[in-house]
Amino acid sequence: MVSKRENNSHIDCGCPREKKIPVLELEFIKAQRTKAEGQGSMQMGSIDYSETKKQIANAKKREQIREREQKKK
Repeated sequence: MVSKRENNSHIDCGCPREKKIPVLELEFIKAQRTKAEGQGSMQMGSIDYSETKKQIANAKKREQIREREQKKK
């Protein structure tokens, strides 16, 4: 069974993690693919600084975890 989020994006995907579109961007991608007459319901805007800060912190944590695992080996 494929589960759905409120933005109608499937989350039960067999693709490798590095090839998946982040859930936060799925709604934007869907809007871009379904836009009518060249105008989509979503437009590019300025940087979301709080979300960018969270993503950078998560990337650093993942890198630290990888480094620790490499040292253990």
